[in-house]
Amino acid sequence: MSHLLELGGPGLGRFDRDDDGGQFRRVLVPIDSYERARNALRLAVRMGRTAAAWLRLVHVRTWGPVGPRGAGRFYCETSEEATATLAEAVARAWAYDVEASGVVVDAERSRTAAAILAEATAWGADVILLTRRTPRFANFSFWDRVSRQVTRGASCPVLVVYQGQA
Repeated sequence: MSHLLELGGPGLGRFDRDDDGGQFRRVLVPIDSYERARNALRLAVRMGRTAAAWLRLVHVRTWGPVGPRGAGRFYCETSEEATATLAEAVARAWAYDVEASGVVVDAERSRTAAAILAEATAWGADVILLTRRTPRFANFSFWDRVSRQVTRGASCPVLVVYQGQA
């Protein structure tokens, strides 16, 4: 897993200060696209504005093995596309004067949840805020599986916002 890009925002020096404030001061929000993560990001921005929380947006750029015995890698999106997705979400948070930073992380598709959990641990997240699609019958998408894996493996609370909620 490698970090491709790290974005910061206004007043980043305040991320390292000691603070005895509210419980959810460091909110990690995994995003696959702005549209899909919109509701989670809206809630995170509200938390950031009311509780002076810091947001960490994480975009996992996934790859799958190709070639004989997985000798190569096939990325689902380019580095530029991943950066643009993250930059749009960080800019939305900044527009509401919320402390936000972001990172693009590479991970094998089957290790997406592990990459999110590793970033949450490394950053010291107090809560992970996930978007999940409203379940329809037994048809679960890739991101629904990832959200379940993150929920089960997290060492901090996980808030799940369904995509259909405001």
